[in-house]
Amino acid sequence: MATDDTSTATRRRNGTTADAETDARGVVGAVTDGAQEAATRVRSAAETVAERLPAAMDTAQGAVNETARQLEELPNQALIVGTSFSLGLGVGMFLTGTNRLLVLMALVPAAAMAATLVGREGGIENAVDAATGG
Repeated sequence: MATDDTSTATRRRNGTTADAETDARGVVGAVTDGAQEAATRVRSAAETVAERLPAAMDTAQGAVNETARQLEELPNQALIVGTSFSLGLGVGMFLTGTNRLLVLMALVPAAAMAATLVGREGGIENAVDAATGG
């Protein structure tokens, strides 16, 4: 009889096996519903991004073209100073342990200005000679 009392007490505390299965199905159903809702939200966000991406790309391309135009208009000395400053900033940030993404962002202007210098007629040698007065 002690076994029957124990099993009865256990059922009273834990509920019946059928109740446990019902609870488990409810949890699985809730998780499934949540996953479907999350998938719907992700799909909606992806559609919104896809709709706006062409305009964002056009804006970015326009900004890049405008930056390249402005860099072409700068004198060699300004490009050398800007390149040196950006390189110094990037190296300093790297040596102090700054996040690599920020270091990379500091070096992007240096790369753009150096590329402009190299792409000019006469290359970097003429730019350095002009900057040093040689």
